Amino acid sequence: MSSSSKDHDLRTSSVFSDPTADIILQSTEGTLYHVHSVVLRTTSHFFRTLLSLPQGASSSSVQLRDSSDPQMEVKPEIIPTHEADGPMDRVLRLMCGLPIPRWTALSEILATLDLIEKWDAPGPLSVIQASIEGHPLFAAHPLKAYVLAARFGWDDEMPGIARRTLQIDLLSGGSDAAGQAYEEDLCRLSSRSLLRLVTYHDRCKGRFREALEGTELFASGNDEPRECNCGRNRDNYPWRMLKARLLSEFNKRPLGDTILSEMVGWPEAAACWRAQCACSQKYYDHSSTVANIKASIRNAVEQDFVA
Repeated sequence: MSSSSKDHDLRTSSVFSDPTADIILQSTEGTLYHVHSVVLRTTSHFFRTLLSLPQGASSSSVQLRDSSDPQMEVKPEIIPTHEADGPMDRVLRLMCGLPIPRWTALSEILATLDLIEKWDAPGPLSVIQASIEGHPLFAAHPLKAYVLAARFGWDDEMPGIARRTLQIDLLSGGSDAAGQAYEEDLCRLSSRSLLRLVTYHDRCKGRFREALEGTELFASGNDEPRECNCGRNRDNYPWRMLKARLLSEFNKRPLGDTILSEMVGWPEAAACWRAQCACSQKYYDHSSTVANIKASIRNAVEQDFVA
């Protein structure tokens, strides 16, 4: 598209309006972005290649000032792109070292990353990489963050991101909207990245199961046969029911961060704390059992993620 007949349909970005810029990019909405070619060449491998191609006399490529006549100004032609204003403005700001607007939705970040990848701009990509572990939008969508980390090879950030995925059930089966969204994200992963994530979740679940079924922390519930001090045999049915509920809830959310607070209202927990022998001796100590459950959760989720 030339800047001759359709200037009335175009508007210039308020941020990228430098009249000395030798390149003008046009978004799909018709916004014009005046940018210096040296910036594009330096920050984008795509533009470095594009601007090094031979320029034909009738092409729509950039026309630079004629070095043989420094007094003659040549208005650069407009280069149309297939990019929307939102991601284009943000990527150009990042490439030029300008502040960007606050992110309001994860979709904005994803669209910006798509354009960063298309333009092959490592600088802007590193800015997103540096924020992926701490930004609340990524924290609210841990599986999408993991997909991005796998896509761009951000191995240093992968362990922290993988741990955040423990708040979701990877095997929910897509029975609801959230499950379907998770399923779509998992389909975007390579087989290797998917295997690493599923294996990590399974190790955390297995570690928690081993702790609950062992006698190191839960001897009073797992030692069989177990006798009370009065000599009567103990029925550990209440503990078995609580243990089954704990494992079920942990499998749904392997991070385990809500178990202790929710357990207060579980009938299985109430039955466990009430359980006692005919001689009135309690089967299980409430405070120590809860403390051991807490320790088991902490140890389970501290499994190392194998990058």
